[in-house]
Amino acid sequence: MERERCLLMVDGIKLAQPATLVGFGCGAIIIMLIIGGGAFELIALMVLGIVGTIILRSPLVGLSMLIIMIVSNLSPNLIAGFGAPSVAKLAVPCLMTLLILRYVLWGDLPYVGWLSMWLLAGYVAFNLFGVTYATDWRVTLGNSADFTKVVIVSLIVLAFMQYRYGFETVVISSVVTTTMICFLGFIQVLGVELPSGIQLFSSFNEYHGRFEGPIGDANFFAVILVFNIPLALAQFLQSDKLYKVFCWGAAAALLLFGLLLTQSRGGILALCVALGILFFQLSRRQKLAAIVGFGIFLTSVSTFLGAEAFERLFTLVRLTETAQIDQSAEGRLASFQVAWKIFITHPWGGVGSGNFNIHYQDVALQSGLIFRGEGRSAHSLYLEVLAETGLVGLFLFLSILIVAALGIIGAYRFARAQGEDRLAMQIAAFGAGLSGYMAGMALLHDAFPRFLWIMIVLSVEAERIMRLRLASDKKAQRHLGKLRLTHELRTGLGRRSTG
Repeated sequence: MERERCLLMVDGIKLAQPATLVGFGCGAIIIMLIIGGGAFELIALMVLGIVGTIILRSPLVGLSMLIIMIVSNLSPNLIAGFGAPSVAKLAVPCLMTLLILRYVLWGDLPYVGWLSMWLLAGYVAFNLFGVTYATDWRVTLGNSADFTKVVIVSLIVLAFMQYRYGFETVVISSVVTTTMICFLGFIQVLGVELPSGIQLFSSFNEYHGRFEGPIGDANFFAVILVFNIPLALAQFLQSDKLYKVFCWGAAAALLLFGLLLTQSRGGILALCVALGILFFQLSRRQKLAAIVGFGIFLTSVSTFLGAEAFERLFTLVRLTETAQIDQSAEGRLASFQVAWKIFITHPWGGVGSGNFNIHYQDVALQSGLIFRGEGRSAHSLYLEVLAETGLVGLFLFLSILIVAALGIIGAYRFARAQGEDRLAMQIAAFGAGLSGYMAGMALLHDAFPRFLWIMIVLSVEAERIMRLRLASDKKAQRHLGKLRLTHELRTGLGRRSTG
C-alpha cells in the first residue's frame, strides 16, 4: 500500500492530460457562447468565477482556452454573431493574473523565454525606428503597437511551458479546434444548415463558395490547416489503441477535407512541403500506411464531392503547362513587382511598417501593372517585410526564423538521444507544420500574425523546453526510485532479517 501511495504522490504532481484540458477549455468556450450579452451579466460573472477557479487549479486549461480563442477567432465572431462583449480584452490580463497568483500561492515560476524576448524586442525596436522615416508615421506606429500586443500574447503562451504538458496542450488545442471547425464545414456540405452565429466559425464565401473557416479568408485558413495536418497525422501514426486510431484518423481526414474545401492552391503547395518533411521522419511501415491512407482519402473525397470541387486546384497544373495566368495570379504578380520596386527605391530601411498599401497605387500606375483602384497588400510575407523594413528588417526576420529552425532541430535531436521517440515525432510534426505554414506565407501577407508568432516563439525555445522537461522527468524518476528503495529496505529486507 505504501508503494502505491508513493506512486500516486509522484503521479499526483503531474498535471491533467492535454486532451482533458482541451475538454475543459472547449466547455468553457461553449458556456461563453451560451451566455451571450448584457441580460446575463450576473450569470456571466458567476461562470467567470467558476472558470477562474478551474484555471487557477489547472493552469493549462487557461492556456488551452487562449489557443482555442486565437484559432477560432472567437472574440470577433462572438461579437458579430451573438452581440457578446469582447473576451479578447480580458484574456491576457486574466492569464497574467493567473500566473502571478500561481507564483504567490504555490511558487510556480513562469517560463521566461529570454532568447525570444531579445529577438522580438530587437524586431519591435526596428519597426518603431521606422516611424522616423515612414511615409505615414501613424500607420507604422499603429502596426508596431499591434505587433507588440502579439509579442506579449506569444510570451504569455511561453510562460506556461514550465508545466510538463504545456507543449502538448498548445498542439492538441490547435488540432482539436481546427478539426471541429472542419467538422462544421463538413456537415454544411452534407446540407445541414447551422445557426447564423455558429456558422461564423465555419463560413463559406457566398460568391465563390470556398471554405473560409472562422477568419473569413480561405487562403489564410488553409495555411493554419497545413500547420495542423502533420500534427494530427503524427498522433494517428503513433496511436496504440483502436479508439485513438479512429479519433486521430478522423481528425486528419477532416483537416485534409477542410483544406480541399478552401480550394487554396498555395495551401496545397504548402501542404506538399509539410508532408514531404514529415514523410522522411516516418518508418518504412508508417510511410506505407500514410501512402495507402492518403490514396483512400483522395478517392473517397473525389467520389463524394465530384471533379468540380478540384477545378480550381487543377489550375496549378495548367499554370505550369501554359504561359497563361488567371486574374488572381496576375494580381499577386503585380503586388510582387511593386514590392520589388519599392525595395529598390528604399533598400535599407524600407518605407515603414504598414506603408506598402499606401505606395501600391502610385507604383502600379507608373509601372503599367494591374490596377484595382485601391491599395493592395504585398501577398507575400517576405516581400512585405523587404519592402516595408528593407534589408535590415528582412535580416532580423530571417534571423528569428533560422533560430526557430535550429530550436526545432535541437529539440528533435535531444529527444531522440534521450530515447523519447514519441516526443521526437511530435516535435518533427510541429516543425513540418511550421515549415509548410512559412512556405504558404510566401504567397500571403501578415494579416493574422498572432497564431504565426506563437508557433515561432515555441520553436525558438523548443530545445530548452525539451531539456527542462526531460530533466524534470529524470528527477521525478530518481525520487520515485528512492521511495521504492526505502520501502523495500523497510519491508522486504527488514522482514528477511527478522525471519
